[in-house]
Amino acid sequence: MPSPVEQIKARLSVADVVGSYLKLVRAGANFKAVCPFHNEKTPSFYVSPARDVWHCFGCGKGGDQFRFVMDIEGVDFKEALDILAKRASVELVYEDPRERDERLRLFAILEETAKFYELNLSRSATVRDYLVKRGVSEESVKSFRLGFSLPEATGWRTLLEHLQKKGFIPPEIEKVGLLIKNPKAQSAAHLYYDRFRNRIIFPIADFNGRIIGFGGRIFGNATDTVAKYINSPQTVLYDKSRVLYAFDKAKLEVRKSNTAILVEGYMDALMVHQAGTTNAVAVSGTALTPYQLQGLKRLCDKLLMSFDMDEAGESATRRSIDMALEAGFDVKVIAVKEKDPADVIKENPAVWLEAVEQSKDVISFFLERSLEKFDARTIEGKRSIARSVLPLVAKIPQEIDKAHWVAKIAQALGIKDEAVWQDLKKIKSPHVFAAARQDLGVNAPPQKSRLQVLEERLLGLLFARPLEVAEKLNADMFSLPAHKKLYTYLAASERSEEGYRTSFANMPPEYQTLANRFIFEAEVTGFAGIDEEVGACVQEIEREQLKGRLEGLSDRIRKAELSGNTAELGTLVAEFSDASRRLASS
Repeated sequence: MPSPVEQIKARLSVADVVGSYLKLVRAGANFKAVCPFHNEKTPSFYVSPARDVWHCFGCGKGGDQFRFVMDIEGVDFKEALDILAKRASVELVYEDPRERDERLRLFAILEETAKFYELNLSRSATVRDYLVKRGVSEESVKSFRLGFSLPEATGWRTLLEHLQKKGFIPPEIEKVGLLIKNPKAQSAAHLYYDRFRNRIIFPIADFNGRIIGFGGRIFGNATDTVAKYINSPQTVLYDKSRVLYAFDKAKLEVRKSNTAILVEGYMDALMVHQAGTTNAVAVSGTALTPYQLQGLKRLCDKLLMSFDMDEAGESATRRSIDMALEAGFDVKVIAVKEKDPADVIKENPAVWLEAVEQSKDVISFFLERSLEKFDARTIEGKRSIARSVLPLVAKIPQEIDKAHWVAKIAQALGIKDEAVWQDLKKIKSPHVFAAARQDLGVNAPPQKSRLQVLEERLLGLLFARPLEVAEKLNADMFSLPAHKKLYTYLAASERSEEGYRTSFANMPPEYQTLANRFIFEAEVTGFAGIDEEVGACVQEIEREQLKGRLEGLSDRIRKAELSGNTAELGTLVAEFSDASRRLASS
């Protein structure tokens, strides 16, 4: 019987898996995308359906379905196996839940908690009636897995007691943010109590739909001592700066439409989905962060924002817009009269849908708003309008887009473009998103030596077309140990298509992966004029090897001079002269 890994690969190709995270574009027989693992504008990330592998020629990362999930999700192989097994409907046989590793137990706690809260809601007619009055459909309640945490009158430890009956212990329940520890407790039985009490519960999921945290809205009226909304704290599974609510539900439509709608809060996201705009996600418990934008950028280029645009909320909104523009998004604003999309949709979903359809480019939005607020006929008004919109233009990375908006602003103010350009150049606003790139792990791709690049290209041609290339090469052409080893595997095989296939199949997995990467790169580059290219690569490699030999001889000559070893010095100088002549004539 095939192993679980083999079953998963048979059901889920690399293109299926990577395509669920990234926007793939057809490139001949392959697909390409902007790499999610390093900062780039021109796609260098490729997926090969034929070889069932992916590789980024910019940062060097690559592998199969499991390696991609491990890298993109930051999980180990066992967790990647679990994620892909669920997607492929492959059953994995595990030991008793209490004997699983810690992370799997933590996920199990959160899943059991979501079921517990769902059951509470199903038994609470009062809370269900409230949701109906808010316009929430039964279908949305089920889809978003809404729940209810019982009030204090029912008990402070109802969830804790339920989870203990399922075999979980308080320290691990606390670790996922569901309990609060009372340092003044008089007994061990009262050391912990439930974090969420008397709240409508919104489960928060990761990209793959696994519950990682919760948000809770007070049932009734908030007070000075009781917050309207509370969220799970930062945990080993839930990083609120990286998670967007409903991202797991929106991801397919975001990729399909190349657009994400960004709202504030759980209820807004739920109601926006209910209205039919299922490409919506929400920030919750934190302001918009570069990490969240990075996740969205993998899937789309357009961002429609429905944030608080009143005077009090504008500062935080402008910071979010600044980051989105810097990240390269085409940003638009959804303008609705009521403060929250949820309220608009409750009254008339068509009003929301029309507002989405008529969303305005963010700079147009603020320009029109400023023209209404200030008198563009006065010098003071012109200055105020410029102060409102020019910082946004300064965030745009593309110069051609900046030129477009400079012309629009100049026309609106009745002045020449040059004057607007001069003021734009004076703006030295901090680049919020760019400053976070190092923290995001967006590092410069590793630099390869010229010799390494040439050897990799030659090996790619060799393994892709062995019958045409093998006889033109020898082991001395490869200096890196892994490259030399790869060559010897193929060189030892029978000179036939079947012989080469057998040789490849018998190589250790790590060398198969390396060879696949080189073949993939050769396929992307193409095979036109393969004989000429092999000859050119060989010639260049010989030149690079001669340069390396000259550097080594120079170092040895200096040492011989310092030690006074004249006999060795004469031999080394002769070798240096010979190598120099060969380099000059090559």
